[in-house]
Amino acid sequence: MAELTPLVEAWIRYAEDDWHDSQILVSAGGNRRSICFHLQQCIEKLFKAELMRLEVPVPKTHNLLELSELLKQAYAGWSAASIDLNRLSLAAVDFRYPDPSEPEPDIDLPLIQSIAADLRVRLLDRLGGAR
Repeated sequence: MAELTPLVEAWIRYAEDDWHDSQILVSAGGNRRSICFHLQQCIEKLFKAELMRLEVPVPKTHNLLELSELLKQAYAGWSAASIDLNRLSLAAVDFRYPDPSEPEPDIDLPLIQSIAADLRVRLLDRLGGAR
């Protein structure tokens, strides 16, 4: 396994900060949009850390599906359900902006938390178990 550079370690720390912020918000009864945003940011940063560790150029994107596909190209053993990646992205980004023509979205927070928790564990395992 490739060594973790200081930059990769920083991405992991920032990802874990987002994870911890999401947990604080859950405990405090924070709003679902903010919780989902921090969950998505955690996973995005872990994807980017793993891509950097593998020396894959990291695009400036928030698209989890795109990042997952890049990881799959670099490591054939990687897979993540597109529907889960899309759910996490949708809950984190699309619902953050009000649209008066649409009803308030129903975010299934336990499902989003479960998706993020699974991806976090899998990505941290690939990164050498850093937690």
